[in-house]
Amino acid sequence: MKHKKLMLSIIAACNLGLTASAFAQEWMSSCGQEPKAPTVNTSTINNYNNSIENFNAYNKAIRAYYSCIAKLAHDKQLAISQKAKSDMDFYQKASSDIRTRITATLTKLQNEIKTGGQKIGIKKSS
Repeated sequence: MKHKKLMLSIIAACNLGLTASAFAQEWMSSCGQEPKAPTVNTSTINNYNNSIENFNAYNKAIRAYYSCIAKLAHDKQLAISQKAKSDMDFYQKASSDIRTRITATLTKLQNEIKTGGQKIGIKKSS
């Protein structure tokens, strides 16, 4: 039993890794490589000013990069949610139909008992 759980955990982790890897490949092809963070150098005023320029350029690039990845992730999540909803519709309808049938049966039986009891002189019980 422990081995089976371990194997299932390993399989799930591998599947997650494959999915993450596939998503990483997709975002790299759509969004490019993640921009490299600049090195800050404040040893002189000129180096300090260059560091600020490099930071600003990086900040702009990394925000655009993340925005691209976030949009891809959102689109994937939306597609997964829509598929899951579609997959669940059958079960939700079946469950609802069964609940409706059971409720109707219980109501019918309660009415038959009530009517039958009245016919034989049983007073309504609380």
